[in-house]
Amino acid sequence: MNAAPLSLGVDIGGTKIALGLVDREGQVQVERRLPTLPETGAPAILDRIAQGIRDLLVQADRPVDGIGVGCPGYVNPHTGVCHRAVNLDWTDVPVRDELLRRLALDLPVAVHRDTSAGAVGEWMFGAGRGQRDFVYVAIGTGIGFGAVMDGRLLLGRGFQAMEFGHVSFDPQGRPCRCGLRGCAEAYASGVGLLAGFHEHRADFPSSALASIVAPTVSDILDAAGMGDALARSLLDEATGKLAAALACCVGVIDPGLFIVGGGLGLAFYDYLLPGLEEQVRARTLPVTHGHLRFARSQVTSSAAGAGALVWMDG
Repeated sequence: MNAAPLSLGVDIGGTKIALGLVDREGQVQVERRLPTLPETGAPAILDRIAQGIRDLLVQADRPVDGIGVGCPGYVNPHTGVCHRAVNLDWTDVPVRDELLRRLALDLPVAVHRDTSAGAVGEWMFGAGRGQRDFVYVAIGTGIGFGAVMDGRLLLGRGFQAMEFGHVSFDPQGRPCRCGLRGCAEAYASGVGLLAGFHEHRADFPSSALASIVAPTVSDILDAAGMGDALARSLLDEATGKLAAALACCVGVIDPGLFIVGGGLGLAFYDYLLPGLEEQVRARTLPVTHGHLRFARSQVTSSAAGAGALVWMDG
């Protein structure tokens, strides 16, 4: 039996929570998924997470070094407080302290923004391994960015660096749940694609997708794969908005490598990449193009990225 300790990773998503026991190679030994159910409120969600952690600890076949939590929204990693998470409707939730209180265990708990956890996971286990500069882009219910620059996780003074998903590119554009208009997330995310469907369905009367009363994101992706004009229009619109956000990244930090992950990002990566790369290059200075690369996320479980937080400085 391998005696190297494990970490326990928790990734809190808008629709589901992934928990896993993670080894030093990023392999998830045991994984569990729970529904997030944001409408039940923070205390109930944290209760379910704490119980999920207890259940996994019982299954661990070796020591566990600590617990890493990836949380959406505006998170202070020093205090473990989630100050705002739009998708969860959380405000000033002390995630770390509440989990420590519920668990009453002598284990460290590290809490970071979920996209920072994703970046650390790619850095330690995935497409960012051995890289000193890259940007991780997570596309799912929402859209988020994390970055490693000069071999360090980029956090920013207020721990909100890399919020390119909530830069308003069009003040008159589609409303975003953050309160702004014209953000990349309002178009290039699960929520954005569904909003676009309702906004544009009348423009495509012959679309099979348009005949579905309440489609899912999977319906949109499937329809795009079959050549549906409405679905392809939605994905093309999303690609353009995402390209604008990535072009800003290139202009600000010149990362060289973009790693695309998240459930939606992986699901339409092959469709997305050619147009995305072309549009990013069209929006940036040619001097940056020689070292600009794109890669698919290699970390198959979001719990692994969260678990990597435990070892980030070790």
